[in-house]
Amino acid sequence: MLNRRQELALRSHDITIGLGNKQVPEFELLTEIGNMIKLALNIRGLPIIPYTTLKLAAYHFLDIPTYMCNSIVESLAEIEFVKLSSEGKSIKAVLPTVPFYEDIYEGVGEFAETKQINETEQLAVTILKKLTASPVSSSTIYELGAEKKLVERNLSIGKQGNYIIDKRSRGKDILLSPVYFSENADLFSDLVAKSGAKTVQKILTLIKQAQGIPLHIIEQRKEINGVKLTDPEINLLKSLAHDSIIKPPSIKTSHAGENYFLFTPKPGNARLSPTKREIYERAMALVSAVRQGQYLPKKYAIRSPYAILRKLKNDHEIGANTEALEQYRQLTVLKVGNLVSTPAGWHKFVLINTEENIEAVSLALDLVSMGEGQGLEVDDQMRLAISQGQTYVESLISANKLKESENVALSEEHQEEVDNIFIGGV
Repeated sequence: MLNRRQELALRSHDITIGLGNKQVPEFELLTEIGNMIKLALNIRGLPIIPYTTLKLAAYHFLDIPTYMCNSIVESLAEIEFVKLSSEGKSIKAVLPTVPFYEDIYEGVGEFAETKQINETEQLAVTILKKLTASPVSSSTIYELGAEKKLVERNLSIGKQGNYIIDKRSRGKDILLSPVYFSENADLFSDLVAKSGAKTVQKILTLIKQAQGIPLHIIEQRKEINGVKLTDPEINLLKSLAHDSIIKPPSIKTSHAGENYFLFTPKPGNARLSPTKREIYERAMALVSAVRQGQYLPKKYAIRSPYAILRKLKNDHEIGANTEALEQYRQLTVLKVGNLVSTPAGWHKFVLINTEENIEAVSLALDLVSMGEGQGLEVDDQMRLAISQGQTYVESLISANKLKESENVALSEEHQEEVDNIFIGGV
């Protein structure tokens, strides 16, 4: 459960990712916080970086304007996330000392508390927090207690900033965030309009607590982790799976047939870097395989999926058994590992030792233990580019068109104030 500081930092990051290079006149501290998180996540664990290289990479990969990079780096130095090597007032090099994942949000959130977030920024964070759990009817946003004009302005910024989508379904206006619901927006909107946001939120929360649980087991037991489900709620789950809204992995065995394994929706680009998408797919396949052994064994059930995955991470293999051939076959297709036969005719699963597969196993452990992955926002291409140096980053920038900064349109009230200034009014 996130505390208030972590919530502010996390949502500011998500909003900043959605905005890209768009500028919002009302967003001041929120943009700074978001960019601090973006940069910290992507340089964590790297050796000392020449400042010019960092500035260019941040511009190219993270949409951090070069004129803003200096203040972002200095703010990170203030909370001891980086050490600076300077000559006079000029920064020459940056040494990342960024802490572990959760502490990034805590540290930046604590920094933000020393500043003053404005009313528009606070409402933006509150709205996005509400949209993380489930799409909602737009009417519920107007019930948050803010002035109608401020709510409408925030929704306008969110839609222009690509972190809020407005859908019309079954006569209702439904809001969702592509940060958390990146695929099948129309189908999700229809489900919320049909079943209600609270029901959808309940189902998604339960799935998060049991990532990879087989749909068949839910239908059979009519519960998830002891929480009873009604027939309409089970039908909703079946819709999520069979309409491919959450595109569940499946495993087919001779003793249990084909089974679908449920996960929460795949995150959008703000929460899942494109360079991590294949790793995420492999992680879901790993979780599905161990859940198969936990819930649908032929003979002996896996007692602890976490322990099996931990052994795979440490030993790069899972001990031989009679069910491994069907249980782990899909993982060989995804090139996560190989099945090796034993003299007794059993098979053991052996991990293919690559960075991507090691990361997939770590992510699978996160999904089983916490319900979500960590560090999925990191852009591996940026980290590689930084390691190649300034000349390489400059070549990437020169190969692309110059970025054009966009501005989110002013509110009517602010536009009127600007107009009055230029025509000599008040």
